[in-house]
Amino acid sequence: MDNFSVRSERNFHNLAAKPKRMHPLDKPSGYASAMVKSSLPHQMRFTVQVLEEELCTAGDPHVLQIKLLGDNSREPSSWELFADGACVADGSGAFARECFCEGAEVFLNLCRDAVRAAELRQWSQREYELLSAARGIAGV
Repeated sequence: MDNFSVRSERNFHNLAAKPKRMHPLDKPSGYASAMVKSSLPHQMRFTVQVLEEELCTAGDPHVLQIKLLGDNSREPSSWELFADGACVADGSGAFARECFCEGAEVFLNLCRDAVRAAELRQWSQREYELLSAARGIAGV
């Protein structure tokens, strides 16, 4: 129910529910970037990229991927987070949106906790680079 109208004797009020505002981790810098960066899939992918870079910088490199599922490219019905090829977290698209509505780093913290809890193998920088290159090749 997007719109609801109330009519009294003299007044007509069109009441529309305002969707919750997302707090993007990747903040837009203008109108054109806002078109791309305001989408949930972009924010989810960007978050995973930020986490991978953070882990690399901390000396705990892992190859992360997020798989978005569903028929709507702007609103995934579900998602799966992979670390070094193993699924470490999954959830609904609605849950991911709620995370971004709550705060810019809520989904990042969720993903960070999932990767930590997975107790993954420690990779050397060279092994990480090879896995990362393999991911890039597989993505082509």
